[in-house]
Amino acid sequence: MDIRQIRIFKAVYEAGSIVGAGEIERCAASVIAHHLANLEHSLKQPLFERSSRGVIPTPAGQNFYSHASAILRAFENAASDMRDQTKTLSGHVIIGMAFSAVMGAAKPMLTRLKDEQPNLRMDIAESVSGTTIERLIAADVDLALAFNPPRDARLSVTPLLEEQMICVGLPELVGDPSTPMSFEDFLKMHYVLTRKGRRGRPTPEDTDIQKRLELNAALFSENAAAAILFVNHGLGVMLATRANLDHNVFATSVIGREIINPSLTRSLYLCERRDTPPSRAAIYIRDLAVEVISEQIEAGSWKCRSLMG
Repeated sequence: MDIRQIRIFKAVYEAGSIVGAGEIERCAASVIAHHLANLEHSLKQPLFERSSRGVIPTPAGQNFYSHASAILRAFENAASDMRDQTKTLSGHVIIGMAFSAVMGAAKPMLTRLKDEQPNLRMDIAESVSGTTIERLIAADVDLALAFNPPRDARLSVTPLLEEQMICVGLPELVGDPSTPMSFEDFLKMHYVLTRKGRRGRPTPEDTDIQKRLELNAALFSENAAAAILFVNHGLGVMLATRANLDHNVFATSVIGREIINPSLTRSLYLCERRDTPPSRAAIYIRDLAVEVISEQIEAGSWKCRSLMG
């Protein structure tokens, strides 16, 4: 097994076909098939089921994909570190970001990056927090900004901020914004819940509250944009934050109303894999994210409570 075989396996997995992988790797399909066969021989099991329409990963192939992603990211990070022996960084870092983190921090991060490290590329993988964490564990991203990540021995997490969740929607659905609503009243509303399985929780690590939210939700969405569309068109309400309203995520007609008894909060964490040493470029992006978020909080641009020391 060598690095080219692993790269070809990943290309086949993501393209869904040997021909498609050949286009990605810019080589003949016969070369792709040859390297894939040698990899399967060395692992002593098939990684794909072949058909006239392409390939389907076997359970072994699905398992090996996460290993392959981690190996390739580690290889790229090592190569980047060896090249970057000066203050100038190159290569690229992939940061997974929850939608609200993108709205709150992406623009100033990209501006600083352009000025300070123009040769370094930062790719942003935006998704709901649960998907962001899954991508981090699968080594698809180098680090992540996610809300309420799960307790997982594979992750190192650093708390950044805490913000209060409110009910947002059109005025005729939300009611009087000057008067708080109870959590019980919110549960009776037609609301969308953004989450990805057990890993995407927009509320505190209170399992009872989470279960009740999931039990009464009218719609689940793994995409923040779809949930926002739901709210903007008056189809219902959702949990969001004052910062979301300030960042013009919603239509101008959308308002917010405080929730009490209990109030709901969520915390943003910087998440990293424990088993992958970060490259100098990844460390720079990590520190940049923390500095920018701290600046946004201090300037009042992100209404929340800082959890940073």
